[in-house]
Amino acid sequence: MSKERIIRRYSAFFRGWATAFGAHEKVADDPRGLIWLFGEDQLGLILTKEVKRFLYPLFFGKTRNDTPEVSLGAESLRIADAELAFGEGDRRPLERAMDLLHSREDVHFSQTYHLIYPSGTRILTLGRRAPLALVYREIAPMRVQLR
Repeated sequence: MSKERIIRRYSAFFRGWATAFGAHEKVADDPRGLIWLFGEDQLGLILTKEVKRFLYPLFFGKTRNDTPEVSLGAESLRIADAELAFGEGDRRPLERAMDLLHSREDVHFSQTYHLIYPSGTRILTLGRRAPLALVYREIAPMRVQLR
């Protein structure tokens, strides 16, 4: 059975602007090189060069009003034509994402940063709190199919 969830997306008013992710636990032992951040009511994914090259154009590129088809299930995440299998690794990122997406509250998606990471590092952030209206504007929402 599939359920659709609407995620509110935000883009910074000016290139390079972002708010801080906040206190978190960093998990960098993913075999694919993904670096996850677990904060209070939020999940972050550090945009390494490889991740940014793939995900940034899909979610925050020039076509901000168009979003890719996204499908999330217990075994994989599908974005457009690419699929990421979760496998036997740490399932906490999936569990946190599912917890956020199954809540009754709005879910928000934006880019953030954190002072402890090198300058220019950005974090894709999924969370329950809307980002600051002084820094971000809301753009077209993203629809996620939950399998």
